[in-house]
Amino acid sequence: MAGATVIRAGDSEAQGRAKRPAWRVYLTGGLRRRFNQVFPTHWSQLIAGITTASLVVLILTGGYLALYFDPSMASVRYDGPYDNLRGVEMTRAYASVLHICFEVRGGLLIRQIHDWAASLLVASLLVHLAVLFFTGGFRRSHHLLWTVTVLLLIVGIFTAFTGVLLGADMLSDTSLRMISGYILSVPVVGIWLHWTVFGGEFPGTEVIPRVYAAHWVLIAILVGLLVLRAALQRRVGPAQFRGRGRTERNIVGVRMVPGFAARLTAIFLATIGVLALMGGLFQINPSWNYGPGNPAHVSAGSAPPWYFGWVDGAVRLFPAWEVHLGDYVIPPSFWPSMVFLPLSFLALALYPRLEQRFTHDHVPHNLLQRPRDVPWRTALGVAVVACYGCLQLAAAIDVLAFHFDLSADTMLWTARVGLLTLPPLAFLTTYRLCLGLRLHDREVLEHGIPTGIIKRLPHGEFVEAHQPLASPAALEYHGTPVPKKANKVGAAGRPVVGSSSARTHPTEPDRNSGRNGEPAR
Repeated sequence: MAGATVIRAGDSEAQGRAKRPAWRVYLTGGLRRRFNQVFPTHWSQLIAGITTASLVVLILTGGYLALYFDPSMASVRYDGPYDNLRGVEMTRAYASVLHICFEVRGGLLIRQIHDWAASLLVASLLVHLAVLFFTGGFRRSHHLLWTVTVLLLIVGIFTAFTGVLLGADMLSDTSLRMISGYILSVPVVGIWLHWTVFGGEFPGTEVIPRVYAAHWVLIAILVGLLVLRAALQRRVGPAQFRGRGRTERNIVGVRMVPGFAARLTAIFLATIGVLALMGGLFQINPSWNYGPGNPAHVSAGSAPPWYFGWVDGAVRLFPAWEVHLGDYVIPPSFWPSMVFLPLSFLALALYPRLEQRFTHDHVPHNLLQRPRDVPWRTALGVAVVACYGCLQLAAAIDVLAFHFDLSADTMLWTARVGLLTLPPLAFLTTYRLCLGLRLHDREVLEHGIPTGIIKRLPHGEFVEAHQPLASPAALEYHGTPVPKKANKVGAAGRPVVGSSSARTHPTEPDRNSGRNGEPAR
């Protein structure tokens, strides 16, 4: 027909895009790229879901508790339903805690869920850092991610600890007294720092309101760091283990929607459910048993939370050495508390730079390493875990001595000897174990998999038959798991289609990869 206009499919699509608003094109394009982002299927990628769920529960339960908590150190006489403390003088903060536990509907459950969520948040961050350390997930292009995760751990620890201090009971008051002693141990400026924090002599009348304000500020910082880490993760991409089709420039796994999002949602909801069960079934921090805080009293067997136990253990094990500098005296508690604590966090944050300087490895890495392939790093990590484990146990010396009828002095010196001997022993043992595992992998690649079949040679020698993995030359080790059993290489036959162990046919596109069977990028 004369005058008719022919519109191709591509032209109509271009005209459709031209008619859309710019913000809509930008938004849909960003969402499409986000939904198509690929994540590895390793279990360590799901730790972020546990951390996020713990933080969400922490914020929701904390907001509910804040409706009934009174961060005041004014003195009142308790007249609530708990008979053992009726008529006792206490602070308004502690009275409000008892009110939440015994009078607010669901208050005790919410409070215990809140405490368990704080502990799980710190534990998930520790596990995540351990996975990154032992697999080399902190190397170049992931340095900033490691630093932000370390900051998350530091802020998470202080967030949980300030929440414990708000209880205003005897145990929280003992922890405050320990902090007071640590601050006073700082030479020259210790008294002024103590006055700044407590507003006067211990315990003062202002420390609980200040801790309450710091607690919410730390939660806000925690949320900001978690969002920053998610943005950095999106920019540099997740690291992955070595395997078929995986290189330094691609990612093989499942797409964000629906695969990875479904797994992340499942672990998110499961974490919330587990926290609810723990809050209902397992008691934590029973403040009514401790009684109100009193500067003249200390609860027997009192100890800091588990994530700060290593500091108390270091204070207990450090020798009673005083340093005299003219008219000033540096007490023994200064070195393990005010020096060892910040140096530990600083060494953790700077470790990627130190290793890069030591190994001269300046190449970006997206592939993770097996712990056995870097034996000195794995041995160092196990030695550090052994060291801090000794300090953690040392914080509970008096409790262990009481329950197991042991001498506290004997346990103290045993812990000191263990602190000096166990880390080097753990380092040597782990190093030799990693070397043995590497040697075993290479033996399997060279000689084959042991089959358990014993045969006799013509001259009478008995040997075990091996199934070779390649012929005629041996395979090279590429940092991936080596099969150790015959059924892992198809000796038991191919699985039936539809069974749980059946895999995608090699000629078909892999569901964990991109289009046409190529690794998703």
